[in-house]
Amino acid sequence: MATFLEITQDVYDRTGQAQTPPAEVSRRIKRYVNRWNRKVLSAYGMEPLRRVIATQASVANQQTYGIALQSIRFFTETTSDRRLYEQTLAWYRTHYPDPTSMTGTPHYYVPMGFARIHTRPANASELFVKSTSASDTGTARVEIVRTGGYRRLLSVTMTGVTAVSLGAAITDAIDIQDFYLSAAAVGLVTLHEDSGTGVELSRIPIGALYQRFYRYALVPTPGAAVTYTIDGIGEVGDLVQDTDEPFPNPDFHDILVDGAVHDEWLTRGRGQEAKTLRLDIEARISKLRMSILEWPEAVEPRHRSFEETVQLPVTAI
Repeated sequence: MATFLEITQDVYDRTGQAQTPPAEVSRRIKRYVNRWNRKVLSAYGMEPLRRVIATQASVANQQTYGIALQSIRFFTETTSDRRLYEQTLAWYRTHYPDPTSMTGTPHYYVPMGFARIHTRPANASELFVKSTSASDTGTARVEIVRTGGYRRLLSVTMTGVTAVSLGAAITDAIDIQDFYLSAAAVGLVTLHEDSGTGVELSRIPIGALYQRFYRYALVPTPGAAVTYTIDGIGEVGDLVQDTDEPFPNPDFHDILVDGAVHDEWLTRGRGQEAKTLRLDIEARISKLRMSILEWPEAVEPRHRSFEETVQLPVTAI
C-alpha cells in the first residue's frame, strides 16, 4: 500500500527533483497526484471503489432529505424487508403536486439533485447558525432565496455554541443556495430555521468549509420515523496528509505516479514522452477496471402504481 508521501517521492525521483523540492514544485506534484486520483475514481466502472452503505431515518411528515453521497444505488427498509424504487421528478410533481396531502409508508424515492442543505425550510423563516465547539468564531455565509424569488447573501460572525441569527430582519428565507464558512469548522456547525433549536437544515462537519448533499424525496411522505439503508457512491476525497492512502487496490497505485509524471512532462514541454506514457496509463486503468468488474445489476420487476398500469379493454369472447 503506497502512501501519499511515497507516491510524491516516487514522482520526484522520476522527474529529477530533490526529495525536498521547492514549495511550488511540491504543491504542483501533489495537485497532479490528486487530479489523477479523481480521474481514476470517477472513471466508468470504478464505482465499487467508492461504494458506501449508510443509514438514515425518516421524519414524520417530512418529504425531502439529504445525504452526503454522490448517488444512490439501492434504497431498502429492513423492518419490513422492502426495497424502495426510484422515480423521476416529473412523475413526482405530476402525481404528488401537494406532498403533504398524502402520508404513509414510502414505496419510492425521487432524486432531486445536489444542494448545500439536506432539508428545505418548512416555511418562510429566519435562519440561525451554531457549533458544537466554542472555538468556532469565524464567519458563516448563507445565500438564500427570499419569498418572491429574491436572492440575498447573509453573513454573521459565529459565537461558538450559542446560536446567532443571520439577520433578524430577514425572516422570509424559503430556500438556501449556499452555506459555507470562512475557516474550517472546529466543531459540527449546523444551520437551523426559526431558532437555534429549530429544524436543522444543513451541517458542516469538523474540518470542512462546506458540505454537499444528494437530496431526495420519499413518496408518499413518511407518516412515521423509519430507518433506511442506503447503498450509494461516496465522494472522492483528496489526499492531504503524508500517511493518506489512495483507492484500496495497491497493485495499481503506480497509475497515480505515472499520471503525475505525465502532467509534469507536459508542463516541461516533453509532449512526446508524455504521449507514450499516457498509453501505459490508459492500459493500467483498463486492467484496474477489469479487476473490479461487476456483473450488471439485474433489472427486477417493481410494483407499479395504479396510474402507471396500462388498463386494457375487456373484450367479450
